[in-house]
This record gives sequence, structure tokens and C-alpha cells, in this order.
Amino acid sequence: MKIESINYTLAAAQSDTQRATKGAVQSVSAAGALNSTVNLSSMSALGESSGSDIDTAKVESIKAALRDGSYKIDSGNIADGMLSTARDLLQARSRI
Repeated sequence: MKIESINYTLAAAQSDTQRATKGAVQSVSAAGALNSTVNLSSMSALGESSGSDIDTAKVESIKAALRDGSYKIDSGNIADGMLSTARDLLQARSRI
């Protein structure tokens, strides 16, 4: 069985993407989107509202330890975490 090769250039891919995007925009316009509004927020504004999720004191202490060279990396803890993640992924895969 022979698999035929397809020469698909980047320009053709971009052209297809532009046509698909243009078609989608036209179909949305045609669907009566005159009464719709869209509000976009910057990512920085989104991050400000959930600032309590980050322990800034801990972040600053880690930065200081990195600067002065006193930060110690526990390679055993990292390895345990990686193995645990691998086990979880394998168990999730076997359930499927």
C-alpha cells in the first residue's frame, strides 16, 4: 500500500485559514449580530482581581533566596512528585 505525499505549502494553509475566518465573520454578521456587544479586558486587569491566589510573601522570600544563593532544591521531593504524577496518569489511562 502506497501513501501518497501531499505538498501543502504554508501560503496555501494561510490562504485557507483566511478564507475560513472571513467566512465565519460573514456568517456571524449575517446572523444578526448587530445587537451584540463584546467587552475585552486586558490580562493584567484579570490578574488584579485574583491577586489573593498568590502568596506574595513566599514569592519574595524565594526570590531573595535565589539572589543570595541560599535556595536549596530538594531533588528527592521533585522526583517523588514526578513519579506520583506518572502513576496518576497511568492509572487514569488504564481506566479509559
